[in-house]
Amino acid sequence: MPCPFGTYMENKDDVIVWAGESDALPEPPAFVPYNPLERPPINYLKPIIAFLVYAIQFTALIFIPYNKLWLTIVTLVAYSLIYFSFIAKRTVIWLVHLYQNKASDETRLRCVMEPSCSVYMILAVQKYGVIRGVYKGIRRLLRCGVESGVDYP
Repeated sequence: MPCPFGTYMENKDDVIVWAGESDALPEPPAFVPYNPLERPPINYLKPIIAFLVYAIQFTALIFIPYNKLWLTIVTLVAYSLIYFSFIAKRTVIWLVHLYQNKASDETRLRCVMEPSCSVYMILAVQKYGVIRGVYKGIRRLLRCGVESGVDYP
């Protein structure tokens, strides 16, 4: 007996056993992102040097003789904000690289989006700056696992 979807074979008990290919459309495969586990090298010396430079300069500012205490406090806060605004982008990217290097494969392979959430965070910080980029990255982390697909910042 011919089968419209392929060929079949009959065994001794007249039970049909499928032995061919179907002309029916195959189910589309689930979206599987290209997510290689890159482990970027981590340079621990740079953040240590950046912190030491900050600490030395901060300490030097304390010993400048000011006439009033509030002027000292305003100067130290302003210096801290300016210094950290210059190194904030590099700090966030370094922290994401640290995560990429140290996180387990099981944790990193949970992401079903393209690019992965950690790469998205780096791209968003580079494109939008620290505040908006981290905000977009956190929103992406909250969506991760709920939906899949391609999403670039």
